[in-house]
Amino acid sequence: MGNPKSYIGQTILIGGTILNAENLQEGTLLEVLSYPTNRRGEPKLGEPPFGRFFLLYPGYLDTLIYQRDRRVVAAGRIVGERTTETGGTVRALPLLHSVEIKLLSDYDTGPRFGIGLGVGFGF
Repeated sequence: MGNPKSYIGQTILIGGTILNAENLQEGTLLEVLSYPTNRRGEPKLGEPPFGRFFLLYPGYLDTLIYQRDRRVVAAGRIVGERTTETGGTVRALPLLHSVEIKLLSDYDTGPRFGIGLGVGFGF
C-alpha cells in the first residue's frame, strides 16, 4: 500500500500474521504482516508478504492469545496511518479500525481436500 492516506475510508478484508500486540486505552493494537489471501480470506503464508499494517480492535484482546506469529483475518476500515520504527527507519503504516477479527487455528494451515465415493445428501 503505497500511500495509506489515499485509501482512507475504504473497508478491506486482510489476513496475515501478528508481529506485535499491545493493549491501549482505546483498544488492542495489532501490528500485522499481510499476505495474499485464499478464497476464504485466510493468509497464504507460502506467498511473499504485502507489507505491514496496524489494526486497532475497539475492545480488549488477550495478548497472550493474540501473540506473535498467530494468523488473523480481519475486516477493517482504513482510517489513516501510524508511524513505527523498524531497523532504525521510521515508516508510516496503514491504520485500520477493526470491524471484525478472527484468530485462525494453528492447526489449520494446510490445504483442504478430500476424496470419497458414494451418494451423499447435504442440507
